[in-house]
Amino acid sequence: MRYLIDPEVVWIPSDQEVRLYSARSGEFHTLNRTAAEIWLQQAESGSVTEAAAELSRRHGAEDAAQHALIAKDVREFVDRLLAQELLVVEPVESAGAAGAADD
Repeated sequence: MRYLIDPEVVWIPSDQEVRLYSARSGEFHTLNRTAAEIWLQQAESGSVTEAAAELSRRHGAEDAAQHALIAKDVREFVDRLLAQELLVVEPVESAGAAGAADD
């Protein structure tokens, strides 16, 4: 499953943060450095698995346990973004075969 930024969300990276506004909820958010890294990875790949792998690589996860912890944190944060309607699930018809097996 892949995730897209809700089309009603306007966002901009700024000094190790991401600032965003949801026209749907009318709320502004500022994501800290760690949350911003996850947001930017999701914007690029749409994949929790790919985002977790990239963050593990960047932060030098040395073993499977460290990678699993990063993957858990990414998954939990993405779930919160989904609950706040800042991310949406990519529709199946546009996901194609590549998105069908992810997460």
